[in-house]
Amino acid sequence: MGVSGNLRTMLPGDLLQWLSLGQKSGTLVVSREVVEKKVFFKAGRVISSASNDPREYLGQFLMSHGFLKEEELKKAMEVQQQSSILLGKILVTIGLIDEEDLMRLMRLKAEEEIYDIFLWPDGEFHFIDNELPQMEMVPLKIDVTGLIMEGTRRVDEWPRIRQLIPNNACVPVVLKTPITPSEELDEADKMIVRAIDGKRTIADIVLESRSSSFGVCSTICTLAREGFFKIVDSSAEKAAKVQEEAEPFAVDFDERDEIQSMLTAAQTALKAKDFEKTQRLLKAAQNLDPNHPKVRSAIKGAEAVILAELRNEGISESKVPRIVKSLDEITKMNFTPNEGFMLSRINGSWDVGSLIKISPIREPDVMLIFYRLLRDGIIVME
Repeated sequence: MGVSGNLRTMLPGDLLQWLSLGQKSGTLVVSREVVEKKVFFKAGRVISSASNDPREYLGQFLMSHGFLKEEELKKAMEVQQQSSILLGKILVTIGLIDEEDLMRLMRLKAEEEIYDIFLWPDGEFHFIDNELPQMEMVPLKIDVTGLIMEGTRRVDEWPRIRQLIPNNACVPVVLKTPITPSEELDEADKMIVRAIDGKRTIADIVLESRSSSFGVCSTICTLAREGFFKIVDSSAEKAAKVQEEAEPFAVDFDERDEIQSMLTAAQTALKAKDFEKTQRLLKAAQNLDPNHPKVRSAIKGAEAVILAELRNEGISESKVPRIVKSLDEITKMNFTPNEGFMLSRINGSWDVGSLIKISPIREPDVMLIFYRLLRDGIIVME
């Protein structure tokens, strides 16, 4: 028999414990906004997980731990597209990682995907008894008790971190080098530290290091307490751009307006090909109720239409973007973290499809970024 509910009424730790003690086998599906995660159980133990969030794809996770570069991921994903072989097997075959490291990191990746759920303010879940993927899975056998303990620790730690780093618009600035903390940094921490340049916000560093907000903030917070960094407020313009991406734009509705009104307005904007207004309205509806089924369905449908329209307008996977503004002009402009990340990867030779492959950003968001950059005359498509 399955179970369903909301994480506000049944906390992740309680849910995992119930599945473990009941020695359940099947799939736990947890979703919030556009993110959906699946945790696979066998006899009460976690054997694997999956996520539709690009930040949690295997390639991105391996890059966050220094095992893979963007060019290598691009080539490996091209092989995968042609052969349908699992990415991990491709990377082992071509010698970019050995099987022992791959297994260790796949286990760590699954754990991190689950820890992230503990920090969600809410979310819908349902458990499907005795249903597991038909595709091949590498069994990981993760102990649920350890997951609950670490997930709970992060829930307790997060408010303390936010006292020092109140939001992702903050900028860490180096105070002393070399950075030699009391505890040795692992490779993921090193990737985070390398991304710090005194200009990047926390949101920028999350993208650059391919780590989670918790991972970045936790590492920086620890080092700041040891005197290696100070945390400063970013400029008002930069902070506004970070906030814009977290909660894009205001809309001309007040709290009394129903979600259906926003969905109707979004549909009208979509028919008029005003993609950004469509996105604003759908995000506003999502902010009111992140788990509303009509909102999820509207977002999914709108994104499919927008992707098709953008391809028709020449922003297709085979086109190569090229920057036409000067470096001096670019540096004077303010971009959101996602825009800045994508802009920094445009090299005049990688096509849109390749840039999507190596990005930790969702495909619809990447395509809309290229749409805005093209519209504003910052890039051309060749």
